[in-house]
Amino acid sequence: MKKEIREGTVKQTQDQEVCDLCRITYPIYANFPPMPSAQAFNAETGEFFPFDRLRSLSTGYDMAKALGYAWACDCRGRTPVTRRINYNEQFQLLDTHTGKPLASVEYAIERASGDIEHGMTDASGYTHRLSMTSSAEEINIYCNGAKHA
Repeated sequence: MKKEIREGTVKQTQDQEVCDLCRITYPIYANFPPMPSAQAFNAETGEFFPFDRLRSLSTGYDMAKALGYAWACDCRGRTPVTRRINYNEQFQLLDTHTGKPLASVEYAIERASGDIEHGMTDASGYTHRLSMTSSAEEINIYCNGAKHA
């Protein structure tokens, strides 16, 4: 880590000690030309936002935070960000004998809470995508009366 002075598009800012992640992130995005219709992606939330908003941020850390990877920041004196993991899964049901996808098969997914969701697999044997949860969860999948954990 090193002390660094960065030249922004409007002003000079002096950071305390800057980790490589923040030091590299800032010049990559701050020097892009204006792109009013471009979108940036937050890897943590899965949301898109205007790219020009990212360009307007004054530090590499703020940019990393907007992009969803500030949890990897290692700047001294900064409170570490806890990485929030969201579980959002989809399952493919396969025939146990042939290994082929079970297309258009009705199924039920039982969550640990006891909630049951029903659906039908798509042409490739995939279930619907289960809604996001903040922790891992055990589920049971039933199709044709059989339980699959």
